[in-house]
Amino acid sequence: MIRKAKGLSALALLGAAALAIAGCAPGNTAAPSANPEDQNSLPSTAWQRADAADVQDGGSLTLAVDSLPVNWNNFHIDGNEANTNDIVAAMQGGPIKIDESGKPVVDENYASSVELTNESPQTVEIKLNPDAKWEDGTPITVADYQATWKANNGTNPDYVVISTTGWDQIASVEQGENEFDVVITFSSVYADWQGLLSQVLPASVGNDPTTFNTAYLTKALPSSGPFKLASLDSTAGIATLDRNPNWWGATPKLETVVFRAVSQDQQGTSFSNGEIDALNISANADLYQTAQNVAGAQIQASNGLTWTHITMRASDGPLADVNVRKAVASIVNREQIANTANSPVGVPAITQGSYVFMPGQDGYTDEALPYDVDAGAQYLEDAGYTKDGDSWVKDGTPLTLTVTVPADTATNVQRAEQIQADLGEAGIPVELTAVPVGGYFSEYVIPGDFQMVTFSWRGTAYPISSSESLFSPVDSAQNYTGITDDRLAGLWEEANTELDPEARLQTAEEIDKVLWEYVPIIPIAPLPEVYAVSEGLVNWGARQFETIDWTIVGFANA
Repeated sequence: MIRKAKGLSALALLGAAALAIAGCAPGNTAAPSANPEDQNSLPSTAWQRADAADVQDGGSLTLAVDSLPVNWNNFHIDGNEANTNDIVAAMQGGPIKIDESGKPVVDENYASSVELTNESPQTVEIKLNPDAKWEDGTPITVADYQATWKANNGTNPDYVVISTTGWDQIASVEQGENEFDVVITFSSVYADWQGLLSQVLPASVGNDPTTFNTAYLTKALPSSGPFKLASLDSTAGIATLDRNPNWWGATPKLETVVFRAVSQDQQGTSFSNGEIDALNISANADLYQTAQNVAGAQIQASNGLTWTHITMRASDGPLADVNVRKAVASIVNREQIANTANSPVGVPAITQGSYVFMPGQDGYTDEALPYDVDAGAQYLEDAGYTKDGDSWVKDGTPLTLTVTVPADTATNVQRAEQIQADLGEAGIPVELTAVPVGGYFSEYVIPGDFQMVTFSWRGTAYPISSSESLFSPVDSAQNYTGITDDRLAGLWEEANTELDPEARLQTAEEIDKVLWEYVPIIPIAPLPEVYAVSEGLVNWGARQFETIDWTIVGFANA
């Protein structure tokens, strides 16, 4: 049986060292806090802005990804990877985009209006732009929305989808006045309904599970954006996009966008040599130093949606005991890890105290267990362990743990080494097990073949519903912990069917408290977005929420 993640577009894998998340509803739009001090004065969008008239016509932008897609259909579980989403973003779009503050707004390239027309039953009406069309010139109509819904709503298990949440709460997708009038009626209230409308599949893809699952392993979905896939060299690891001749909006400023597969440890060299036009520094101090030495490079830092963590496989072994998990959470010095990661790249060091929201988002509260080695020792005693010299022993067996890490990913390995040091000093030896980066998720994380792993989840503007997939149900495709808490299902149902923003935030806080009671994951630190970009690059770079407008990405006029 196919396990389906519960949550919006669920979570996208961020490459070898990370993953991604979603979340948030009307009235709870995950906007940055009004108090700049709460965000340590980082902006939500840090790229250099320029009007279209001030951007050069033509030119090429070359960007690095860790790897090219294994499935270009990003509704498929194998296509739910950050590299894939980054590439296809220039070829996709939908009625809803996200503004700088994190609010969902109508993208008039795709729709003239998107309205909640009734609350009982919940009904949404989309007035599509009749000029919008697929790459082959076929108009985008209600038929595409019907097919997308049927592919994702869970009624046909042959579709290997990321998430059914929201889709499975739609009772019907019908034509209104004409084929460009989409009327969506929900069977139950779904607060994050706007999160379903950032992309749509062609009916030819959504209507057939074989096409959905396997037709786009080596080619892109038909474009509905300003660019299309022009060529793909899998051997060289290069995907080249050029202007979509059937794009109905403003002509893109760039002529081509090239994505090159470059390993993380080589990206700094590639940027220094001018082979790529941007460098995702993240928390890599070496890359930060490299970027500072590149003539004309601009370093940008914004608030981010990525948070590092320790995920524990708690279905068996010593981590099946909640007190052992709490001990690990108390002994690992999250503040030190945050400082080690962020300070060397010139950004504030703060810890992550919520499973749902990021610091600076409406609803964020810090419920984390504090760093307290003595409390950690007490948790181990509560779990039945006794201190024997430098070790903790139960029934004659010393407590030892392992962290599985992807080889040659500096930030992941560095974080794991700090976890190893903290736990080792407290009497819990930790072995680091390095595995090939290419199989890190597919062979170890997703099958649950680990005790502990540390990567990152990356969010969108819809945190509440999308975070569900990490924790509930137990067989969710993205619940790598192997456990859940029975209280969560009801709480998420309550949150996801609540249209009142304040009541919804209260339920989200209850969810956070339950999660901290059984600690399936240990949140560590939020990572600001830190990028270096080539001189003159505008309208692309570090940002927290904002949807990139690929028609105005380019290089500033001299």
